[in-house]
Amino acid sequence: MVAAMALGRNCREVGAAFDVAPSTAGNWWRRYRSESSHAARPMGGDRRSKLLEQAGWIGERLAEVPELTLGEVRSELAGRGIEVSYASVWRTVRKLGLRHRKKDHLRD
Repeated sequence: MVAAMALGRNCREVGAAFDVAPSTAGNWWRRYRSESSHAARPMGGDRRSKLLEQAGWIGERLAEVPELTLGEVRSELAGRGIEVSYASVWRTVRKLGLRHRKKDHLRD
């Protein structure tokens, strides 16, 4: 696609020829012009948990108050300025091999 656009074809023509949206052809062309490369960018991102540094605190907190639910742990983390999903807290607790209360006492 980049080679075709370098020869003077426009985004619509190239998009139709390669069966992609014209905006895709234009995006690839702009990227080639700015970076001088049409190689694929790395996929994915930083997949490390935000809770790695908080694992000790989570373990201590659940040892102090074993009846805490994961939602309550998540809320306390938010109070400490750490916004994470419920699933992140669950995975961290599971990796630590800790037990937690499974039901919120307000919903029992």
